[in-house]
Amino acid sequence: MSTTATLPGNCTSPVLPFLGLVINLNVNTKGHRDPWDKDFCLVMPIGDFQGGALALKESGLVLELTSGDFTMFRSADLTHFNLHYVGRRASIVLHSDGAMAEWVNNRNGWGGNTYMKTL
Repeated sequence: MSTTATLPGNCTSPVLPFLGLVINLNVNTKGHRDPWDKDFCLVMPIGDFQGGALALKESGLVLELTSGDFTMFRSADLTHFNLHYVGRRASIVLHSDGAMAEWVNNRNGWGGNTYMKTL
């Protein structure tokens, strides 16, 4: 059974094959990893900006993405952040969810609850 078939309401993720969608508006991030991401993360900056490159610390890469470019990487394994920028910048982030396996197995502890519909 696909993991998205078990989402509440038996709905499908609008960003398949990813489960999560984040939109960052005018954000500079500090170096971090996303430990709950399972596989890959897709990042795409949009807007009218200069700078804001995506830095991947362990690999030593600095990706000068322009509006509409995208990259994928393992966000749980690589420390990442974006550099300072000038202008208006947003980023669309699509990510997987490592906790989804727990949801599939027992609805995050709610599987046996009378009020939780299970398949």
